[in-house]
Amino acid sequence: ELKCGISENVLTFRTTCYDRLMAPPYVHTNEYKVTLQVNLDNLPLTSDVEKKIFRQIVGARFNEDHNKLKMVSNQFASRIENKRHLCWMLDRIVLNSQRLAAEEE
Repeated sequence: ELKCGISENVLTFRTTCYDRLMAPPYVHTNEYKVTLQVNLDNLPLTSDVEKKIFRQIVGARFNEDHNKLKMVSNQFASRIENKRHLCWMLDRIVLNSQRLAAEEE
């Protein structure tokens, strides 16, 4: 469970596995890319103000049609680190949305 209260069971992670390349560096450039998807209804955002601030922070990463947030990380040379990075980013976004909504009210 993340600090903001999201259970990892509601988070969907996607990775891609490629065959080994014949030439150096022997690894495909997107080998370590991790994609996170989560439905807005599964986030601990209670008020409309929190949801509005959340949408402003994530911007185009939020799909209004499917009501899902999609974030991608390819920053580290490890899938585990990229997954950890995405969880940390989602945690910070939700906590800051709640904090900013509390300050606004």
